[in-house]
Formats: sequence, C-alpha cells, structure tokens
Amino acid sequence: MSGFFGIIYTDGRTVQQSLLNSIAGKMVFRGPHGTNVWSDQNLGSSFALMKTGPAPQSSRQPVSLSNRFWLWGDLRLDARDELQTQLNLAISPHLTDEELLLHAWQKWGVDALQQILGDFSFALWDSVKQTLWCGRDFVGPRPFYFAQASGCFCFSNTLRILAALPEISQQLDDIFIGDFLTEGFSPDPDRTVYRDIKRLPAGHLLQFHSGKLHTQRFRTLPIEDPVDLKHPQEYLDAYRRLLSRAVRDRLPHGPTALYLSGGLDSSAVCAFALQIAAANGRKQDLKAFTLGFRAFFDDPEPPLAALTAQHLGISHEILEESELRTFESADTFDNSTPEPDDEFYFARERSLLAKIAAYSPIVLSGDGGDDVLTGQSWPYLTFLARRAKWATLARDVGSYVWDHKSLPPLRAGFRAKFRRLFSREESSPKFPDWLNLDFARRVQLTERRNELRNSQHDSEHPTHPVAYASLHSGLWAGILETEDAGWNRVPLETRAPLLDLRVLRFLLRLPQLPWCMDKYLCRQSMRDDLPQPIVNRPKTPAAGDLVHLSLSQQDWLHRLPKGGSAQIEKFVNWPKWCETLNGSKGSLTNVSLRPAALFLWLKAVESACRFQ
Repeated sequence: MSGFFGIIYTDGRTVQQSLLNSIAGKMVFRGPHGTNVWSDQNLGSSFALMKTGPAPQSSRQPVSLSNRFWLWGDLRLDARDELQTQLNLAISPHLTDEELLLHAWQKWGVDALQQILGDFSFALWDSVKQTLWCGRDFVGPRPFYFAQASGCFCFSNTLRILAALPEISQQLDDIFIGDFLTEGFSPDPDRTVYRDIKRLPAGHLLQFHSGKLHTQRFRTLPIEDPVDLKHPQEYLDAYRRLLSRAVRDRLPHGPTALYLSGGLDSSAVCAFALQIAAANGRKQDLKAFTLGFRAFFDDPEPPLAALTAQHLGISHEILEESELRTFESADTFDNSTPEPDDEFYFARERSLLAKIAAYSPIVLSGDGGDDVLTGQSWPYLTFLARRAKWATLARDVGSYVWDHKSLPPLRAGFRAKFRRLFSREESSPKFPDWLNLDFARRVQLTERRNELRNSQHDSEHPTHPVAYASLHSGLWAGILETEDAGWNRVPLETRAPLLDLRVLRFLLRLPQLPWCMDKYLCRQSMRDDLPQPIVNRPKTPAAGDLVHLSLSQQDWLHRLPKGGSAQIEKFVNWPKWCETLNGSKGSLTNVSLRPAALFLWLKAVESACRFQ
C-alpha cells in the first residue's frame, strides 16, 4: 500500500530535491502516515508510508543493510518465524519485512525470492555491483512499473507518477489501445497504456546494470503428483490448517474489514478470521462488508451475506446506493483510472471502497477460490490411466457416481473442438465495425488476434492444466491491480488468503475426484462453520447486468460529442460508433461502451498537468 519512487540518472546528472519533494507530495494518498525523500548524487527516491501490519514496517525508505544493499518497496511477508530461522536470526516480532528481505538477499542473493512468501514489489540497489534488482511476487497484487529514457531509469508502484515525469514520453501504446477496445485488457502482462512505461509481470525479476535491462521469471508453482491421504478427513484438515495460517498471516492488529458476499469463499475467509480474532480477544475488531445492488435488480447476495454474518456473530454492513451514474466524472483526471477501463461505474465503486477504508486500511477477500476447484476431471482420469492406476480410477469414479448419482463432469473441451471442426464460420476474428480501419491495419489487429488465439494452450500440469495455466498467466495480477490505491486512490489494501502460495500448492495436488468437483473440498471443510444454504449454494452467475442499466441512462451520452475528437478518431470511427450505439436496441455490451470509456479517459489525461 505504501508508495515508492526511484530514479537513477545514467548520464551523470544529480537528482533534484525539488523533483523528489513534488513526487512525495503526489503520493500522499498512498501513504498518509508520513513521507520522506532521499538522494545520493545520481540516485534519488520518494516514499509515502501506509501503516498496515501485522508486522512492523520501516517508517522511512530506503532501508539499508551493511551499507551495501538499499531497498525500496511495498512488502508483506508470510511465515516470518520460519524465514528468520532459515536466516539464523533470533526470532523477533520487531524485525520489519524490509529488513527480513535484505537479510535474505544478503545470504542468498537472487535465490532469496525462492525462499520468501507474501505480497511484495520492490527495488533493491547493490552499491558494490552497481546493479538494481526489482521483483514482484508470484500472484502480483502490488504493482511495479518502470521506464528507461535517455539518461535515466525510473521505477514506482504508481503508474501516474512515471507518466508525469518530464523525461518519459506520454506517447500511447497503440497495441494496448487495440487490445482494450477488442478485449477489454491487454494480454501482454508487461504492457501499459504508455509506450515507454512497462509493467514488471508477476513472478518476475528485473536486473538493471550498466544501462541494460534483463527480465526473467523467478518463480513457478511446482508440478507434483496428487497427494494420496488415507482418510478423507485428512484432506479437510490439511486444507483448514493452510487456509487458517494464510488468514492469520494477513490479519492486522486492529480494525479489519472483510468482504462478504453470499458465496462460499468469502464466507470461509470470514469464518477463519473470526475464529483467529476471537481466540486473541479481538472479535470486535472485525467487520464484514457486502456490496449490494438491490435498488436495480433482485440481488441475492445481501440477504445471503446477512445470513452468514448472523450465523458467525460478526458485525456486518451492506453498502448500497440508490442511484447509478454511468461514467460519472470520468472525464476529469482525479476521477479517472490510470489506464482505460471498462468499469463504467468506477465513481460508485470508489465511493464504496472509501467507506470500507474509513473503518480499516485492510480488507480480506475471497478472491481465488475458483481457480483450481473447476470440476475438470478428464486430465486427472487420463493421468491415472497413463500411470495404469486402474484401481484408483475405478474407486474414485465409482465413489463419485455412488455419492452424486451421476458421472463426474469431464470438461475436456470435446464440444468446443467438435464445433470448431465442423463450423462454417470464418476462422479469423470479427472486429467491431466502428474501429478505425487505418488503426486496425497499422497495429495488425487481425494478425494479433489470430496469434493470441493460436498461442492459447493448456499447460504441462498433468491433472490441473487449466488452473495451472491461469495462475501463471498474470490474470490475478491484472485483477488485483485495479484494487490497488494507485488505481482507485483509496487507501485500502486487499489481501486474498485463498491466493496464498501454500494454499495454491496444496490445491494443485488434490485429486480431482471428488475434491475439485463443484468445490467439494470447500463445502465439506466448512459444513460445520457456515449456514447450510451457503454451504449448499450452487455456483451461479451474477443476478443482474449493470451494463444494461446504461441503456436507461442517457445523461452520459449527452457528454459525448457527435463528431468525436482528433484523439479518439485515431482509434475509433466515431460516427460509425454513434450509429451502432443508437441501433443497439437493448443489446448493449461492454465492447460497445469501450469507445466511450476511451474517449473520456483521453479527455481526462489531456486535462492533466505534467510535473514542471
């Protein structure tokens, strides 16, 4: 959550204190508990502190060790006692996570990132080797951006800080814009909307030395054989131990917010958080929050969440608003996102997040519970067949049929393959007819889409190929980045225990039958802790489509010019889009609203002033 920025001038210039002070002031929204700046000739930094816990944090950055290593970053480490034991340090609750990482780096070098667990993005300067190392954890909830220009290299966890630097071009990345208009996001995890600013992908390490950059992945989840425990209860006990530890490591000392929907995952996180807090006499510190939409459609989440909260005996608040305004204030810089986004009710979302942040700077979520527990049994069955484990195969299938009175869902993609084989549809993707044709040709959108489609394939994981590929794709980094303060300017840090690497590693070793069918593991493990309607609730799609609410709202249309603008028409045939929009007649989609989102974002950026 804390904000950091650093710059290295490679052309011999000295860092100006005025620049660092200005940037520190721009990052106060990330760190209301104090700022500081630091410089040493051609190297300088700005820092804004946000106190979160549970571990102590360094109040100033950089943090140094042995006058050789200097660290900037936003870190929260798990399994601190175990790490201190590995480092031969006396276990101390007073050692900061920044100091722990520095000790690990001093002992293991880059291999330290194989040893530590948690959420982090950081930059570490080795003054002896004159090398800067930058890292981002495997899941990637904490962003990291960097840019190299003539005579300088800079980094930050806040995109707009780099975009405002005079040395960095604000030229947009056409490929990113094309991806946004057609997909809603860029599948390239290193791209940003700015051509000269890059993301460090989750699970990657960057090295900057003598003006040269090198990036490499430092962590993948191991591929291991399915775990074979003697009794079903052992699976449940193991899962509960791991999830409880993941929640415990993420609970701060003090007020803590919890997301609570009507689903199983967030309810499970709430249940474990309550058990841990109650054991420490801190039950009153917890409060659950539910985001509701009952003013607009029959939303089942609030009453189901209230049922769970009542069952657990936890304080609960349902956050709702009686009015939704599409693209509210999206054309102003302070109310726009750092990159184009198809969250058409961003102002409402930020307002509700601010209410949660007023209670606590930390919120625990149920994100990540569906990745592995997909109900895809075909890979597991073929794995057993290849290993000639016929007895295990017969036992698992037979038990499933006996318990569920049906065959397990294979989900091998046979239907999709059959449709592609006999489909007469064109293999090339069709793009919206409102795209600027010159733009589409220039960035080769058709070729890019075909390349992306052809590159999509299952991973090498023998039993959980889809989940394994998804976890390594950067998907969660992209989702969680939109919950970061650098995106929404709300000082609220989201922590997701179900994306803990210890939990994920265990889930990837689960036999698909029966544990991964319809979240059977979660349902069985929580059957004594949660209300039965929650435990037995089937996985269901969202009850309402907020995009269609935009059809009844015409105010945002009046803010859009009939003829577009020079900026938007580089990418969109604006008159054609207006014609398509007027002819939608109830078939409005996210795709059809993206040109409006892009137009308003461009307008907001144009209105912003750069640093002087």
